[in-house]
Amino acid sequence: MIDSISGAANVAVVLQQQKISQQISTAVFTKAKDIQEQQGRAVLQLLESAKIPQGIDVHV
Repeated sequence: MIDSISGAANVAVVLQQQKISQQISTAVFTKAKDIQEQQGRAVLQLLESAKIPQGIDVHV
């Protein structure tokens, strides 16, 4: 009986660790995505603010 109780406790601990690990992974992914979006907006603003003289071909 003690073995089944400790086994159940071990399973509960492992499940809780997996849940925490998943929450951390999700938080890190979300933060990375937010940073990428901020950088993308900054690049777009930079490009929009750049003044390209008329008559210059910017395509390669």
